[in-house]
Amino acid sequence: MLELTREVPDTQLAASFDGEPMVQAFSVVGFGVVWIPTSEAMRVPGFGRPWVLGQLTALRRELGEDEFARALACGLRLYASVPELALAA
Repeated sequence: MLELTREVPDTQLAASFDGEPMVQAFSVVGFGVVWIPTSEAMRVPGFGRPWVLGQLTALRRELGEDEFARALACGLRLYASVPELALAA
C-alpha cells in the first residue's frame, strides 16, 4: 500500500511543477512526488487522497514497478480524465 502525505502549496516551487504556480502535490513515501494542477484537480469529482491512490495504483499496474518508481522519483504529473473534465463543464 502506498503512503501519501499532502504537501503544503508553495507558488515558489512552480519550476518544479512544469511552471504551474498552484498544484496539489503529495509525497509518496519511499518513491517521490505526485502532483496535479489545482485548476485541474478542482474539476475532479471527489478529488483527494483516495482519487490519487486510485490513479497511482492504476499507473503502477500499467507501467510496472521500475518505471513507476522512476516516474515518481522525477515528480509524476497526474491528469484528470476526459470524462471528469466533461462533468465539470
